[in-house]
This record gives sequence, structure tokens and C-alpha cells, in this order.
Amino acid sequence: MNATATVLVFSLLGAPPASSQDPLCAKREPCTVVETLDAGKDAQGRPLQVKHLGLGWADQETSEKYLGRKFGPGGRKAEGSQAEGLCEAAEWWLVRPSQPAQLLLSVCNNGYGGAGVGEDSVTVSDNRFSHDQTGGSRQRWTVSRTLQLSPMRLVIEGHRASDMVDGEIKEDGVYWDLEQFRGEVVRGAHACAPGESSLGERTLPYLPQVQVDKAYLEGGWKQAGLGACGFESGHFLLGNQTDVKDAALKALLVAPDTLLVEVRDDKWTGPSAKWLNDDHVELWLAPHPPQDITGCGKPPGALLPSQWGIRIADGKVFPAFGSPTQTLQVERAQMPDKKGYRLKLKLPTPFQGISVVYSDSDSGKKQELMLATSAVKFGRPETLNPVRVVSPAEATCAVKNGQLTLVPGPVKKTEPDVAVLQME
Repeated sequence: MNATATVLVFSLLGAPPASSQDPLCAKREPCTVVETLDAGKDAQGRPLQVKHLGLGWADQETSEKYLGRKFGPGGRKAEGSQAEGLCEAAEWWLVRPSQPAQLLLSVCNNGYGGAGVGEDSVTVSDNRFSHDQTGGSRQRWTVSRTLQLSPMRLVIEGHRASDMVDGEIKEDGVYWDLEQFRGEVVRGAHACAPGESSLGERTLPYLPQVQVDKAYLEGGWKQAGLGACGFESGHFLLGNQTDVKDAALKALLVAPDTLLVEVRDDKWTGPSAKWLNDDHVELWLAPHPPQDITGCGKPPGALLPSQWGIRIADGKVFPAFGSPTQTLQVERAQMPDKKGYRLKLKLPTPFQGISVVYSDSDSGKKQELMLATSAVKFGRPETLNPVRVVSPAEATCAVKNGQLTLVPGPVKKTEPDVAVLQME
């Protein structure tokens, strides 16, 4: 069962009651335990609780002094309002048996923007603590983050912003889920100049770049699959798939210049005199982040992507859109189960947009099915995948049971009185 709380409780109920006798409130008047929330159990099966403290109203100097830390004993009062230039102070603490309480979040709500309607919403569930903060004026924003409580680590983070443009709401945002190893960037339709067409709202999935074991990078990729670390294609550029066994595509960056591609198919075609009609992988690279391009009109030459074709049958590379002069280095290996191939591609750098496409041609006469890691539009860099570089502190990928598996980074140690979630 989830439990939700907001720091607006005091304004709804009036002045807070007398200070609590809870140890977390000792010598911290005004301070009261607003609620105690069940947070399931830790990795050792011990009960977890989250305590929400109301700390009255603080002035700007006090709130800035204790930003991201436990509020001190002074500089606050039991009653106040935003109209007086004050902010509403609150903390959330993780309480565990035989361990010091850990401050998870410390906030002081001053309305968070000109509209004065900002909120802090907290949801506590089994081994999870989630915080959504909203604010702004005409332009509204939301910052969302989720902590795993045991072991303590940030697992989800997202930012959203909305604005009214020409009578329509434009939304931008980013989202990353470390546990699922997936995320995306959303770009609202840009207000284009007269005569320019717009690509409209774009949802651009991240293509992750993650560190792997040296042994896997050097040769282990030929035997072990990309597993849950591989990004699976989710876009059909051509045709549709009635049988999921017909074709499949996964991709993963394992270094700034190294891409692994995994292709499965139930029937292979090629090589022939025309590589476009053979089973092949298409690689797109662009010099600028796709999310930073407006999507208005045709992109200028400096932003244009380059395209290569890599035939599955023999690994031969064919320059395509943009006539790139840089070459790809290709290693190719059949999967141990004989049902697919893996390609290790050495890429020209630098690039900040990338997409991978698998073109399936069962007849060998034309392209019949095209799977892609993003909704690629031919020659449009705005439609490629942004790269999400995952630091080893966040996670790495290692082989387990013949497949790459996500390995979370080391748990960061935090002082008990310093909030795990720091406000930006």
C-alpha cells in the first residue's frame, strides 16, 4: 500500500499542534511528527518507516542556511504564511532498527515560483520513497525522483516543464529509470517560422552507454547476449510484425566509440548485387544532440546525420545518406544458438545522436520490415536517439547466466543529517 503526504498539511489543518516528544524533534521547536509511514522491509528483512516532520515557518535566511540539511533549532516559528515572505519547512526521515535515522528530504515551500502554488508530494511504498516537487508561474515544472531505501540509491529521476505556446500546451521533459535501464527525452512542438513545417512533439528514447567487463568487450560478446542491458527496438519504420520470432534488434553502446548490435531473424537473405535488398543493419550518427534541434524545416548541413549500411551476411559496410567518408570497423559473430548475429562496430567520433535500424527482407527483393531504436525519419537528426552515458557509480553491466545483467554501483554513504535527495 502506498502512502502520500504533502507539506500543505499545516495550511489545511491550521496551526501545528505542540511539538512532538519524538527524538527527531528534540530541542527543535516548533516540530511535530505529521505522520509515520510504513516503508516495508530492508534487505535483511527489518522494518522500515518514514517519518514526516512539520517544522513550522522559516525565513529565507534560515531556509538557505539549512538547504539540504537538518533544520537547526532556531529561525522558525509555529505560525506564518508565504505572504509574510516565509516558507513552510518539512523533513522526511528514514527510521531503521539499530541504525541512526537518515534524513531523506528537507524542503521549505515558498510557493516555488510566481504562481505560489508549488507543492511537495511524497509517496512511500515497499522499499521506495518518491518525491514530486512542482512550481513555476505561467511555465510550470515538476521534478520527480525515487529512492530505493535499502540499499540506498536513486533509481528514477525525471524533469517536466510545460508552457502555453500559441494556445497549445508545450511539454518538455527527461526521464531515466536505472532499474529498467530505460529513459527518454520529450520535446514539445516548436513554434516554427512562417513557411517552416514542424515535426511536432518528439519522444526520443535514450540509447544507453555503459561500462562492461574488459573480457566481454574483447571477445565475450560473441558468446553472451546483451540481455536486459541491451536497448530493444520499439519502432516500426516499415511493415508490421505478426510473429515476434520473425525479427528482433537490440543495441548497446559499451564505449564512446563502440556499439554492439544483436539481430535475430527466422530467415536470412544476402549477399546479393543490391545490399539494400539484403538483410542489413542501418546506422545513423549525428554531430548534435537530437533533443536540441528544433525540428522546424530542413536541418542545415552542419546538423545532417550520416548513414551506413552493414550487411548481415558478410559484415560488409556501405556508405549511404550523406556519403560519409569515415569507415566503420565491423566484427561479426553468429550467436551460439545459430538464430542470430552480433556485430561489434567501431564508430567514428564524436557523435551525439545515434539510431540503429534492422532491415529484414525475407524475399531478398525489397525491404519488408524495418525495426529501429527510434522513430527515425530519413535524413532528420532530430529523430535519432540521444545517448545516456551511465557512469560506473550508477551501474555497470556484467555477464550472468550467459547474458548481460545490470550491476548497480556502490552505495553512497551519506551523513545522517544530510538529505539523500538534494534539491536543485
